[in-house]
Amino acid sequence: LTLAVVFYLWDKLPAKQAAISGWLFAMGLQCTGVSWIFYSVHVHGSAPAVFAVFLVFLLCCYLSLYTALAAYTVNRFLPARPVLRLMLFYPASWVVFEWLQGYVMTGFAWMQLGYTQIDFQLSGFAPLLGNHAVSGMIAVCAGMLVILVKQWQQADIKKSLAIVFFALLLWLCGGLLKTINWTEKYGEPVRVSVVQGNIPQKDKWNPALKRPTMNLYRDMSLAQKEVDLIVWPETAVPDYRHRIDPYIQQLSQEMKARGADLLLGIFVQNEAKRVLNSVVNVNGGVYNKIHLVPLGEFIPLRFLIEFFNRFVKIPMSDIDSGGDDQPLLIAAGQPLGLSICFEDAFARDVIKDLPEARLLVNVSNDAWFEDSHEPHQHHAIARMRALETGRYMIRSTNTGITAFIGPHGEVIKQLPQFETAVLNGEVQPLTGITPFVRWGDWLIVSLCSLLLVGFAFGKRKILSTAERK
Repeated sequence: LTLAVVFYLWDKLPAKQAAISGWLFAMGLQCTGVSWIFYSVHVHGSAPAVFAVFLVFLLCCYLSLYTALAAYTVNRFLPARPVLRLMLFYPASWVVFEWLQGYVMTGFAWMQLGYTQIDFQLSGFAPLLGNHAVSGMIAVCAGMLVILVKQWQQADIKKSLAIVFFALLLWLCGGLLKTINWTEKYGEPVRVSVVQGNIPQKDKWNPALKRPTMNLYRDMSLAQKEVDLIVWPETAVPDYRHRIDPYIQQLSQEMKARGADLLLGIFVQNEAKRVLNSVVNVNGGVYNKIHLVPLGEFIPLRFLIEFFNRFVKIPMSDIDSGGDDQPLLIAAGQPLGLSICFEDAFARDVIKDLPEARLLVNVSNDAWFEDSHEPHQHHAIARMRALETGRYMIRSTNTGITAFIGPHGEVIKQLPQFETAVLNGEVQPLTGITPFVRWGDWLIVSLCSLLLVGFAFGKRKILSTAERK
């Protein structure tokens, strides 16, 4: 509905005013959507509240430029035909610039419209074309709503019925796509235990609480019987890998005796003594996080480190990323598609492990953001990744939302937030690929880009012909 309102306004405005309108609309979207960053910067990063608010504001100012450019591009370079604008140009431009927001300067792929549809029919297009395509479908529906209002005002019943029929057809197709099983079973189900330690972020790096934390995770894990795989959250162990060898060895011996694997989140030092955010299988194998969080794990502009650190004291805010050529981690006899925290917000980071990976695993620590809407947004994002890839996802978090997610994006089982508990269940390894895994975002982004460029050149040709005449 809000997108329909803004499309209605853009269609009446010159290009520059449409860009301003787009920027203001996106500021409302982004400021409400990513306000949770305040918690990590102020509450846990010890930055003054004013500085934290200012930092969030600056980030939102930047992110809103993409929506402004989406509106400006259509109104400046494309034909001013309302039906084409509302049903093709605005949706295609939205898709392209939403995609760019997730790529430029490593990207910040949050607040994408498609995630809102995870429980609705339009999400059926995700395994086919990806989440950006679902965003485009929402934009098409918003455009149709505007056209419907205009036709209703003109008492054009035939055109109104045609729009309603097309909208219903779009949702019907999405619903039918949701019934398709794009992948198939491989072997027997894996018995999994996911440990939710529920360690408050303010206590995580307290030296006096390091040993109790490690004991908690160990004891909760050893209490699990008849299990193939145990998964701990991101950085569950508040120490470096090389400093706790006896602890890791004890866990390995216990797991081998049970015929099980245990994945734990921990920081690892590389040969250059730089820190990596990693997931370690105590029986052998490691995955190092590749896609780091801007300002949380790396500073985009190196000369800003000293200035940033003067105000914000976030532990491990300048670490290294792992290599792109890492072999898949094997656990419970299955190759896993692993992602750490922020990485599952990027479809390209998840599908790179397919079709080899038979299960997806995401480990995270959303305790940084307290009881905000971030854990719920992150949960919806993880569900979309499972749907796009047609895989079960094991999601392990420190304070929630810990869950088993099915290949249709459905939540099979989850733990309540802010409880110390273990989630037990079975997940089925799957093989095969969805169409989206085959071609990624490139198909929908290329189609939308070609549509915009083609009509833009067509407009130029028409104008130049008119000028010659």
